[in-house]
Amino acid sequence: MSVGRLSGRRQILPDSAVFIPPHYISPVKKALRFLAGTATNTLATGWVLFRVMVPALLLVRLVSLLGVLEPLGGLMAPVMRIAGLPGETGIVWITGMLTNMYGGLALMAGMAGSLDLTVGQVTSLGMMLLLAHSMPVEVTVAARSGVSPLLVIPLRVGAALLAGILLKATGFVGAFSGKPVILWRGVPGSGGAVEWLLGLAKTMGTILLVIFVVLMALAALERMGFTRFLRRVLGPAFRLVGIGPEATTITVVGLVLGISYGGGLVINAASRGDIPRRQVTAAVCFMSLCHAIVEDTALVATLGAWTPMISLGRILLSWGIMALVFIFPRMRTKEN
Repeated sequence: MSVGRLSGRRQILPDSAVFIPPHYISPVKKALRFLAGTATNTLATGWVLFRVMVPALLLVRLVSLLGVLEPLGGLMAPVMRIAGLPGETGIVWITGMLTNMYGGLALMAGMAGSLDLTVGQVTSLGMMLLLAHSMPVEVTVAARSGVSPLLVIPLRVGAALLAGILLKATGFVGAFSGKPVILWRGVPGSGGAVEWLLGLAKTMGTILLVIFVVLMALAALERMGFTRFLRRVLGPAFRLVGIGPEATTITVVGLVLGISYGGGLVINAASRGDIPRRQVTAAVCFMSLCHAIVEDTALVATLGAWTPMISLGRILLSWGIMALVFIFPRMRTKEN
C-alpha cells in the first residue's frame, strides 16, 4: 500500500493504483477535440469563401447563358496565348483575381476537361492564379500595412504574366503535354440548371474536404517545427532582398499560412514601429507574390499541375522578382 494526499486528506492507495493528474486528458479526447476544432475551422473558412465564390460562379453562369463568355475569352486570348493557354482560360484568371483561389479553381476544374488542357497548361494557369488572386482583399491588407496598391497590383499581375511567358518560352508547357490527373470536377460550364446546381454542391463539398485536409496538414507541420525550419533556411535569402531579422518571422508566417495572417502581423508591427519601413514594403511584396504555400500548392495540385513548379518554382520566381525590384536598384545607386 502507498500513502497519497488529495484535498489535504491522507488516503491509502493500493500498490497497483496508477496516479492520474486531476487535469489529465486522454489522447483519444485530445484527438477528438482536435478533429472537432478542425471541422469547426473548416466550416468557418468555407462559409467565408462561399459567400464570395458562389455569387462569382453565378455571375459567370449568367454571362455564359447570355453568350458573353466567348467574346470575353476572345478579348483575353492574346494575353493568355503568350502563356500557351486558350483564350477561354482568361475567365478563370479574372475570376480568381476578383474573387479568390477557390472561385478560379472551381472554374478551372470545370474547363480542364472540355478545353483538353495538358499538365503544362494547367501548371501555367495555376502559376498565374497563385501569383495574382483575391486582389480586392489581399491588396487591401497590403494597403493597411502601408504598401501602395499602385505597387502591389502591377507587381502581382506582372509576375503572373511573366510566369506564363517563361513557362511557355522555356518549353515547359510543350514538354508536359500529358493529360492532368484531376481529383475533382468543378462546376460544369454547360447543361441545365439542375445539373449546374448539383455540380456546384459537389464542388463545395470537395472544397470543404480539401480545406479540412489542408488544415490538418498545417497543424502537423507546425508541430514538426516546419515554420522554424523555414525561418532558418530562408533567413539569409530574405536578407538579400531587404527582409531583415525583424520581418523574417512574419514573412515566414505569411509564406506558410497566407497573407491575411502575415499581413495582420505586419500591420500590428508597423503601427508600433517595430519593423523599418523598407522591410515592411519588402515583406508585404514578397508575401503578396508567395503565400499560403502549403494550402495553395495542394489546391492547384489537385487539378493535375506539376507540384515542384507550383511550389519551389513559385518561391524562386518570387525571390527573383524581389531581387530585381529591391537589389539591383540599390546596386545601381551605390555605383552612382
